[in-house]
Amino acid sequence: MSFFSNFVAPVLDRLDSEMMHDRAVDALHLLEGSAPGRALIRTVGQDTLRVHDPKLQVTLAGINFTNPLCVAAGWDKQARAVRALGELGFAAVEVGTVVEQPQPGNPRPRQGIIAPGVAINCYGFNSVGMEQFGRNLRRYEDVSVRLGINIGKNKSIANEHAAETHGTLARRFCRRASYLTINVSSPNTPGLRELQDRSVLTDIVQAVVSAVAQEGVSTPVFVKIAPELELSAVDDAISVALDNKLAGIIATNTTNNADIKGKYGTRWREQMGGLSGNDAQYRALSTSKLAHIYRQTNGRLELIGSGGVFDGATALEKIFAGAKLVQVLTAIREVGPHVANRINSEILSWMEREGVRSLAEVVGSETRGDQTTASLARGINT
Repeated sequence: MSFFSNFVAPVLDRLDSEMMHDRAVDALHLLEGSAPGRALIRTVGQDTLRVHDPKLQVTLAGINFTNPLCVAAGWDKQARAVRALGELGFAAVEVGTVVEQPQPGNPRPRQGIIAPGVAINCYGFNSVGMEQFGRNLRRYEDVSVRLGINIGKNKSIANEHAAETHGTLARRFCRRASYLTINVSSPNTPGLRELQDRSVLTDIVQAVVSAVAQEGVSTPVFVKIAPELELSAVDDAISVALDNKLAGIIATNTTNNADIKGKYGTRWREQMGGLSGNDAQYRALSTSKLAHIYRQTNGRLELIGSGGVFDGATALEKIFAGAKLVQVLTAIREVGPHVANRINSEILSWMEREGVRSLAEVVGSETRGDQTTASLARGINT
């Protein structure tokens, strides 16, 4: 455990969670604007040349990433700290969710730490709206860090008009994004997860794909699914993705599973919002969906793993299940600003110890039943 985890995080956990998060974003936004500020960010993030080792490079949907670590959507909702997060060692930052019109989201309090490393949030797509979001992105036209843009619908827009609004957002941001993510799986907007139904999802996906094509670009498109989906519903999402030539699927969003939330107290069991962070049951639920998709598609869809990642071992679990890119969210708060470099260093140490030359060698290895790398997976000791 680090000084941050042992001493700083417990103090932060007692304070207003959303306020402290906003202050962190504000600080990074301020520091990233100057060379001395960026140097300070790298120092705080414990930057080392070692984590930029070529063995950590991955290629997903034709895009090269310097390492497999990506900030998940929800951390930098308004696209205000992209450069700073890159300086902290992340190869990619997925910003948003952005919606078409400004939206305040759900009433506060709407985020809280319920146990060390475990959070519940019910933000409800709070967003400055696509126009201000677009202005914020202008600050990052020269960044090397890859940029994912997560798009969703305003609460006031009926589900039957979801395809149209997603198409509008895709048209607005497809040129700026390294990849786009369709977010139909947040548990914090009533009725949103109904958009994962096959027919509705098909309409949304086709609207987004059409909008991207009309802009004359080939921006990869992903859809993000919920961990609670029945396997038949996951298969429907797979079919929609394959039929419409999506790049892939992000598995998964936060969980609203009452039994998982209820472990932390009866008050959380029926609490609106999604649980994230270092919960083994949530992580297993998420990873099982990832492995199912990889197994069903035999690698035909690109996969991004998200849910419960906080160190090298849990990142490798996602990679062994089939993910090429791994997303981190709650661990940034719990582990600290050095989390990307810690995870990358631990992955690299494992690769060197086991003689793995490239992460591509072990993507999906446990799901495939590869005996060599599956045994390594069970014995990770970073």
